Amino acid sequence: MTHASSLRRPLRQLMALLMTAALTLSLSVVVTLTSATQASASCVASGFGGTWRSSDDRLSRIDVWPGEDCQLYARAWSTCEHDSTRDCSWGNKKLEATPERNFRICNYTWSNASEVLQLTLKSKTRISVYDLTDYNSGKRVGFRISMYK
Repeated sequence: MTHASSLRRPLRQLMALLMTAALTLSLSVVVTLTSATQASASCVASGFGGTWRSSDDRLSRIDVWPGEDCQLYARAWSTCEHDSTRDCSWGNKKLEATPERNFRICNYTWSNASEVLQLTLKSKTRISVYDLTDYNSGKRVGFRISMYK
């Protein structure tokens, strides 16, 4: 009998160790998920996040969202050339941060031009976008648009 009771003791210790490890692991998962949620919420708090619209066909919409890396990304849209009832995407781009918190830049490179969008946050519901296009031919076109959420 002495032998059987001495085997139970290490078994109890092992079970206690496994239960402690399982509890620690589940607690760390909860803390990690909570931290990720809070980090994601702080990314969204930048003010740029959301869908911005204008009545200008050249730049009818900009979607801005935080990525998993907490960087801001944008997708610009213009009214489709062959179907004015739809918007056509320009593709996703990372918004470059600037020293001013209310100012962001994204660049698009086309076969015949380079285009820079400069987004300035004016309020919670309004941004101003300056669009500057440098064509390979040397021509330069710029315009400013107000966009609203």
